[in-house]
Amino acid sequence: MSEFRRQHWAAAVDRLFTAVRQNFVTFLILIFVGTRQAGGDYFVYVLMGTMALTFFSGIAGWYRFQYRISDGELQIKKGIFVRKKVFMAKERIQVIDVTEGLVQRVFGLVKVEVKTAGGGTESATINAMTFEEAEELKRELRNNNRVKIEGEELLEEEVNSEDEFLDEWKISSKELVMAAFTSGNFGLIASILGALSGQLDAVITDEAIEYIQGMLPGLNNFTLVATVVIVILLVSWTFSFLGVIFNYSDFSVKKTKKELLIRSGLIERKHITIPFDRIQAIRFIEGVLRQPLGCGMLYVESAGFEQNAKERSIVLVPFISKAKMNEFFDRFLSDFHIPELDVKPPSKSFLRYLRRPNYLLLMAIPIAWYFWDFGWLLTLLIIPATILGWLRYKDAGLYFDSKMITMQFRNFNRKTAFIRRKRVQVIEETINPFQERKKISSLAVTAASGAKGIAFSIDDLESSDVSRVRKWLLNGETDYASTD
Repeated sequence: MSEFRRQHWAAAVDRLFTAVRQNFVTFLILIFVGTRQAGGDYFVYVLMGTMALTFFSGIAGWYRFQYRISDGELQIKKGIFVRKKVFMAKERIQVIDVTEGLVQRVFGLVKVEVKTAGGGTESATINAMTFEEAEELKRELRNNNRVKIEGEELLEEEVNSEDEFLDEWKISSKELVMAAFTSGNFGLIASILGALSGQLDAVITDEAIEYIQGMLPGLNNFTLVATVVIVILLVSWTFSFLGVIFNYSDFSVKKTKKELLIRSGLIERKHITIPFDRIQAIRFIEGVLRQPLGCGMLYVESAGFEQNAKERSIVLVPFISKAKMNEFFDRFLSDFHIPELDVKPPSKSFLRYLRRPNYLLLMAIPIAWYFWDFGWLLTLLIIPATILGWLRYKDAGLYFDSKMITMQFRNFNRKTAFIRRKRVQVIEETINPFQERKKISSLAVTAASGAKGIAFSIDDLESSDVSRVRKWLLNGETDYASTD
């Protein structure tokens, strides 16, 4: 692959489809509102012209985009007017993602994202190429350190042995449905829908509301608002349910000698490759709906590549029972295990945990009461906030041995982080004057993830326990008889 190549011309179609998909809700609102105003026909012409311009700029971008592998690096040239050249050394490449989006599947193609230390994913994305070309690209980028010796057959045998699948983990249809039912994304979707509904003043007018109430005589202002809220929740839950089904259908984790291969997706199929030597930490998140079932979601933190906050962590298993996690670790990630947490916040930290969720609430109550007659109702939130503080105290804890530190904590969901000792970037101890008086402090451990890293923290531990963690990072010292 030493000569420059172009993508398939379907990359131009993919660019148009991506623009429409990312702005779909905005387009619907603009079309619905714009066509109701005077000169609505001109609005449609402008919108169609914008889409046509996007498509033709996609064609120009496809023609100007070229890539090759030469001199030990992936080289990309792109840009319509301003020419940009990207050079990505093979040894700096962290993860190679292969995705079959809707456009790619129509044309029998795939999209490849090459993620490197310090480089953005967008600058290393090839949007349309055949699966055979993608496999060729992956082989050349992964096998950069190979040295040819006598007999090419021996080299080919070595490549095949590393690509051989040693084990596989799949989620069942029952687990997929349970993951969809217990997804916590519907709250975020409901807030988005609620915000959008507030922008439809041109559609939701007083006349429209009076017309609806006239059609349904028993519907007053209160029941109308309640109905709207219920509808938003049902629609958001439906979107959340379908989103999980579409994203994680046919989900599997396969293990080879050097890496994990994650595949999933119903409409858009993703193939994510994670080398073992790039794995920094594992996170297990138990949502509010999943924790009573003893289940949660596994994420893997991989170092170096730059992603946005939402995509920084990679979903390792979308739904797994906590009882099965040790089995999963034994089969796929033998460096990790689930220990008993034996370092807990002391009893003198209990009241601090109970008070902490109430600080902002106690400041907000007088202000709300002053401006609103029913502002005192916020005092009812003190009880659930205090219960949240109790749960945070109950769940907080850690364990460390010669190879790994395990930290459990709770914001709203309960989270457990498993971090390799050699992958810890920073250990930070925070002490304020109130903590210093009680000889307690807060601990934050940062592991590499994305370009900036990800931090895990536990509040109000014994200062002596935090000192032990610092010594553990420096020289691996622990107070445990067994270090595994």
